[in-house]
This record gives sequence, structure tokens and C-alpha cells, in this order.
Amino acid sequence: MADTNPLEDVLCNAIDAAHGEKVTVGDLLDRYDDRSFGPVFTLMGLLAVVPPISAIPGVPAIAGVIIALFSVQMLFGKDHIWLPQKVEKLSMEKGTLQKAHDKSENVLATLDSLVTDRLRWATSAPMRFLAAIMVTFLALAMIPLELVPFAVAAPGSAITLFGVAILSRDGALMLLAFALSALAFYILVFVSPLLSWLGLG
Repeated sequence: MADTNPLEDVLCNAIDAAHGEKVTVGDLLDRYDDRSFGPVFTLMGLLAVVPPISAIPGVPAIAGVIIALFSVQMLFGKDHIWLPQKVEKLSMEKGTLQKAHDKSENVLATLDSLVTDRLRWATSAPMRFLAAIMVTFLALAMIPLELVPFAVAAPGSAITLFGVAILSRDGALMLLAFALSALAFYILVFVSPLLSWLGLG
């Protein structure tokens, strides 16, 4: 069944997964039963774009690594997600997640109201496979783009949309995610100084 409030629910579930005052990546995997790519893409994408979490140094890059590990396994059709133990032990303060939820609650609720089950063909297995490829590249792009102010917002938003599209079976949102991905790569190549840093620009 499609999730009708994917953006709000994914942050609420992350908060509820906390054992004490911290939430670990392992807690989140347990919460999502280690098999749901949609919630993880949604949550990790949100972490890269929603304040105050996105402003924490290293968070976008860590989120990018975790997303890439998930998306590659999705490409190979894995139904049980594996992450290194060190990654599973990475944690975040529950209070930080709560602040992010409180600051974005109204916006997320409005966006959720626009999500619906439509254009099923755009969320079919072949399209999800293409989405996994795109998410992998977007996630890897987030790592160097963290060094560019606000640049991770584009790939992070696209990854979030892919996750929501998978969760809600919203084909229109899936197509929008592909379009936003093109914008993210445009920023990576033509706007960010990444190519200059690599001696290619």
C-alpha cells in the first residue's frame, strides 16, 4: 500500500526509532525492516536539505555514502540491506531530528497533500531500476558538493523525491525527480567549482 504522508511519516518514524537521546543508522534500518529503499532515500535526502541537520558539517557527505550503499544494492536486486557496522553505529541527536521536524512540518504537510497514486507506469520495476542508477550518481555527487554552500540541496531534493515516489507510487513525482536530477548535474558541472578543483575546468 502506498504511503499517503511519506515526508511527514519518515521524519516521525526516525524520531520514534530513537533509543534514548540518539538515533543510530542501525535503529532506522530496524524501523524500516532493512528492506525498504523508499523511506531511506526520503530520510537521507531530507537530512541533506532540511535545517538544522543539513548545516551540520559532514552530514550531507555521510548521507551520500549511505544512500549510495543502498542504491547500489537496489540495483542488484537485494532484498536484505547490508551496511558496514561502523556506518550502522553512526548516530544523531533525537532533539536535532525533532527540531528539523518542527521547522519543516507545515511545508512537508503541504507537499504530502500533493502526493497521490498516479502514473503507475513511471514507478514500474524498470523505472525503479533507472531511479536507483540516478540516485547512486546523485549520492556520490553529494560528497564533494558539501564543500559548495547550498549545492547539496539539488541532489538531496532529487533523492528525496525519488524516495517519496517509490513510497507513494506517484509516477508524476518520479518524473519530476528525474528532471530535478538533470538540474543537479547541471549545477555539478557548470556551476560548482568541482571540475576546477579536479583540474578539468
